[in-house]
Amino acid sequence: MIKMLSVFSLVVVSSLSAQAAGPKDELRIAVNAEFDTIHPIVNTMAAGGLVQDAIMRPLVMITPNGKPQAVLIKEIPTIENKKAQIFSDKTGTHLKAEIEFIDNAQWGDGKPVTCRDLEAGWKIGSHDLVATPNRDDYDNVKDIVIDKANPKKCSVIFDKAQYNFYVSMPRLLPAHLEMPVFEKYKGQVLTYERNSLYASKITEPGLYNGPYRVSELKQGSHIVLVPNEKFYGQKPYFKKVIFKFILNSTSMEANLMSGNVDMTSSSGMSFDQTLAFDKKVKSQNLPYEVRYVAGSMYAHIELNLDNSILKDLKVRQALNYSFNRAEMAKSFFDSKQPPALHFSTPFDEWYTDDPKIIKLYPYSRIKAQRLLDEAGWKMEKDGYRYKDGKKMSLTMTNVADNKMNEMIAVYLQNQWKQLGLEVILKSFPARIFFGEILRQRKFEMAALTWVESPNMVPSGTMSSTMVPSQGNGWSGHNRSGWRNKEVDKLLVQATEEFNSAKRTEIMRKVLAAYTEELPQLPSYYRSNTSIIPKGLKGYEMTGHNNSEYLRIENWHF
Repeated sequence: MIKMLSVFSLVVVSSLSAQAAGPKDELRIAVNAEFDTIHPIVNTMAAGGLVQDAIMRPLVMITPNGKPQAVLIKEIPTIENKKAQIFSDKTGTHLKAEIEFIDNAQWGDGKPVTCRDLEAGWKIGSHDLVATPNRDDYDNVKDIVIDKANPKKCSVIFDKAQYNFYVSMPRLLPAHLEMPVFEKYKGQVLTYERNSLYASKITEPGLYNGPYRVSELKQGSHIVLVPNEKFYGQKPYFKKVIFKFILNSTSMEANLMSGNVDMTSSSGMSFDQTLAFDKKVKSQNLPYEVRYVAGSMYAHIELNLDNSILKDLKVRQALNYSFNRAEMAKSFFDSKQPPALHFSTPFDEWYTDDPKIIKLYPYSRIKAQRLLDEAGWKMEKDGYRYKDGKKMSLTMTNVADNKMNEMIAVYLQNQWKQLGLEVILKSFPARIFFGEILRQRKFEMAALTWVESPNMVPSGTMSSTMVPSQGNGWSGHNRSGWRNKEVDKLLVQATEEFNSAKRTEIMRKVLAAYTEELPQLPSYYRSNTSIIPKGLKGYEMTGHNNSEYLRIENWHF
């Protein structure tokens, strides 16, 4: 046994040494989920977003330090530079933004990027039968007026003047490729998505305008990116980037140790395993560097408020009082990921922990038991609660092979069993969990994380107009089905308020309503982690939904 271990250790060391000494023009990246799509309008998964950021570019990005930066356009329109103007007519107050695409921006087939592509993204993203998660952004565009003399110049007319309009503009789609598909298949729910070239012909170069394009996709295994010869910017260093779908955290570590992958993405190892691997890197002098960055990421338990048990506020409050977040953070994260109070993170200007503004839920099993008693759920001899002959039982869905979420689910299952609630755990592959279970609201409780940029009003996840349904093509992120008319008004007011102090005042009213009604159960504020090879330069992690892959052309050894 000792000899076998010695040989294994030698193999691992030799492999890592060879990895460190070998050619560096190929990068193999581990991701913890297989995405359901990389379509820039339809995608809802972080794993898909990472690939998407390497192959497609937005008009404006948020940099790692939280600042807006023009990407595909020459200048961000603002009131100050007079490229944006607020105007009023008999229908209300609107905003006009003038943009111009950079001269050499083009698609991978050589076709120039123009305002027609922005118009295509808008028309497809705002269609009633397309599953657009951020439908409110697309619906707020009233018109796109293209300059007849220069197709790279246009004016975007917004129905409502919103402070963050420059990051809420439609994503581009290659009009010459996607509009014919859309016109053919737009008549039925999810039919366009299934027939889009991003699903049916993913290796078509003309779909991509970023530094890389897709050259191969093998379901259940990997996706391969190669340099986009028509990219307008800096030529990328790596001749091939391979994203490997490794859904199990233990397998991901084994692949790192064997040299089968070079790094993990920020959608990689669970936080606890990253901490453990960091200790190995330091104790064994492994050729890796472990990075951490706090971010605008809200881990929580999504609750389906149409469920007969969960629609009762006293039940939701009882579940929240009996969720010992401080114990969870200490046990699972070594207190390096703090317990969450609500959807707003400390990076938002309106974040608060003031009990005079929001309702707090310090751990109290006694309060939880009393609330369930008041709600009519009585404890019986078998240790479970019943009401009108019905057992108190809920199913919590999760992403399969996500060790951290599975641990938290088991932790909550045990805590809530002490209350008399039966929790049944169910896991799905990520592409099914996000693409079907969440999108079509086929869950009772679900563990997930929202990833936002700082200071973004969460209309897509909070507004009652953003509840996914078959009637709206399963658009929107309000999967809980929270409907609060006052919150709807406040969200509109906040997005239309250009004064940050007044916007903060409005959003704290939303926080008050959110913590009172609990459409989700707060869990913790997540940090991004990544394990990269020593010597990799230009890699700058972000803690929001504009990932480090928007600058992948800067990565090099």
